[in-house]
Amino acid sequence: MKKLLLILTLSLSLFGAQTLQDKIKSFVGPTKYETQKNLIQVLFAQSGNFTKPNGEVDSVKVISVLKKNGLLQLLYDKPIQLRLAFRTQSDPLIFLKIINESLEAMGYNYFLTNNALRDSAGFVWEIYLQTEHIVDPESFAGALVARGCNITNIVKNDDNYWFYDIDSSNAYLGAKKLESGVTTPLGKPLKPYWIDVRNLKEITVTVHSGDRWFPDVVFFDENLHLLSDVKSEESTRTLKLKVPSNAAYLKMSDAFMLENIKHGLSLHVKE
Repeated sequence: MKKLLLILTLSLSLFGAQTLQDKIKSFVGPTKYETQKNLIQVLFAQSGNFTKPNGEVDSVKVISVLKKNGLLQLLYDKPIQLRLAFRTQSDPLIFLKIINESLEAMGYNYFLTNNALRDSAGFVWEIYLQTEHIVDPESFAGALVARGCNITNIVKNDDNYWFYDIDSSNAYLGAKKLESGVTTPLGKPLKPYWIDVRNLKEITVTVHSGDRWFPDVVFFDENLHLLSDVKSEESTRTLKLKVPSNAAYLKMSDAFMLENIKHGLSLHVKE
């Protein structure tokens, strides 16, 4: 915990202190910065293009230019332990889910949580990845934007450590939206289904004739706080669900194993 607090203190000081050139140097490394200084000066001559209205450096824009010109190291000579930290000022539950979804969308399915901390500075989640290349900050930013989040700052503290400050105040999950009055078949689940249930009143779930479903369904609000759930050790063919008034998401699985619904479920929804 002390180690994470030290990191946070360092990162916070960097957030307020780094100029555009400081930021560039931290991303490319001091050696490459010196050898490529003339090119860097040309690429970033219009410094105002890389500064936000509040005066802070736009880290994602800087990284985009560095990438396009081959100045950002994306690969390592051998597998390394990459360290990533993510901070938000908003609710941590949906934030964690969004980070997981975004990393999975980029092909990162396995990582280890090192620390999690919530205090007056926000909520920080720190993880480790075993990888041969960095998590591409520009692609990661795109994955977050697709879920209503924006990277407000990036700090690279060393070759293997990246710290992200993220605005997740408008976050939403990549949950499936269904058309009212239409029966929608869902494909074979590789993981639990996530359904967007905002503005819905009723859902009828039907099981494929070749399957046996042991319901495990949970309703959440927009911040992923649990509202209600249904779990059964008895199989069912049809299940009718009333959607809680403030529900935003429905998670659907099987109480024992997803193989029980290998042909998928069908949903009919009403507004």
